[in-house]
Amino acid sequence: MALRAYKVQEILVFAGRGTEAKLLAAPQLRPNEEWKADVAAWVALRAERTPELDELADPSRTEPYIHAAQ
Repeated sequence: MALRAYKVQEILVFAGRGTEAKLLAAPQLRPNEEWKADVAAWVALRAERTPELDELADPSRTEPYIHAAQ
């Protein structure tokens, strides 16, 4: 599956699905302990699809990743 661009708040993530993008970005935004204490915030966290940034994906990568150039 080709990796697609998602924005999780200000973090650009390339993943196959929004859920994967959210899982990668969440620990960059807050420590896991804080997410565990505030499950409502975790549920509210969104991975927004940004197809205009798909061209920035590294074609050699096959696993979801956070884009380095922020």
